[in-house]
Amino acid sequence: MIQLIVSDLDGTLLNSDQQITKRTIRAIKQLQRKGVRLLINTEMNYFDTQQILETYDLQCDIACFGGSCIFDSYGKQLHASYIPSERIPEMLRIFGSCRTFYEIHSANGLCILGSKTGYKNYLKNEVIPSIKKEFPSLKIESDTYIQNRIIHAHFYDNSRLLLDENPQIIKISTQSPDVEKLNTLTNTLHTQVPDFAVSSHSPYRLDVTAVNALKGAAVNFYTSLYDISLRNTMIIGYSENDYSMLGLPYIESIAMGNSADIIKDICLHHTASNDDDGAAIVFEQVLSQQ
Repeated sequence: MIQLIVSDLDGTLLNSDQQITKRTIRAIKQLQRKGVRLLINTEMNYFDTQQILETYDLQCDIACFGGSCIFDSYGKQLHASYIPSERIPEMLRIFGSCRTFYEIHSANGLCILGSKTGYKNYLKNEVIPSIKKEFPSLKIESDTYIQNRIIHAHFYDNSRLLLDENPQIIKISTQSPDVEKLNTLTNTLHTQVPDFAVSSHSPYRLDVTAVNALKGAAVNFYTSLYDISLRNTMIIGYSENDYSMLGLPYIESIAMGNSADIIKDICLHHTASNDDDGAAIVFEQVLSQQ
C-alpha cells in the first residue's frame, strides 16, 4: 500500500498556466485525509513553493532547490546540503568569465552580489524573457515580479562580506533566453568543477548545487527519516532533473505524458500530461486502492 507520494511541481502538479487544477487539489486533500504523505520535490526555492501551495490551501512537506533542502509542512528545516563556502569564489569566477549574472541562494535567503539596478536589469532582460519562452501562455506582470524579487533579496558589494554573513550556500543559479550562453557555462562548469551537481530544469535555467543535493538523495533521506519503505513509495515527475528519484529501486515510478523520453523509458507507468490532469488521475487510482 502506498504510504508516500513524491511529486515534482513544475510540469507535474502545475499545468502550462502554472496552476494546480481543482481536481488535483481535491485528490491531494483526500489522500492526506487517508494518511498518505505527500512530499513536493522541486527545483524551486522554498519561498516560491510555499507561496504556490498557500494559494491552494495545501500543506505539504517540501524538498526544494533540487533536493538540497527539506522542510516539513510547518516550515521546519529537516535537512540541507550546502556548497563548501571555500569553493564559492571559484564558481563565481566561472560565472563571471561567461558574463553571466547569477543568484546565490543561502540558508538566510536570496543573495545578490551587485547592485539593485544590476539585478533589476537582469530580471527584466534575462529572467522574465526566459520565463516567457518556457511558459508562453503564462501571464506575468513584470514590474510586480521584479519588485517582489528585489524585496526578498540581500545585496552585497563583495563576495567576502556575502560569505561572512551567509556561509551556508545552497545553490547558485542563473536564467537566460540565450541557450548558447548557458550551454557554454554548463560545459565550463562540468570541466572546471566536476565535483558539483550542474543541472538544467529547463533550457533557460542552470543550477549548481552540492553533488549530493539531488532529488533522489532527498527521497532517500526522507523515507529513512520517517521509516517508509521505498516499496510503499510512489514518485511522479517529468523532466531529466527527476531522473535521480524516478530511477530509485523498488518505487512505483510514474512518468507524466509531457515527460522527456529518458524519463518515460525508466518509469514503470505513464499517465496523461500536466494539462490533462495526469497527476490527479494517478492520485485517484491510489485512492481507489486505499
